[in-house]
Amino acid sequence: MNAKLLFLQIEIFFERLQHGEYDHPLYLAMALENLANQAWDEVDQIYPEL
Repeated sequence: MNAKLLFLQIEIFFERLQHGEYDHPLYLAMALENLANQAWDEVDQIYPEL
């Protein structure tokens, strides 16, 4: 995955959040966890020595 795709997914998340798709705390937590995991994957690719 590249950074542009990650930022697109963050924008999609924010749009869905504004439209109330994450009204249940579990759905919000799952979406945030998914974005966080993707962000850490990006960090691992950029800084493999960490």
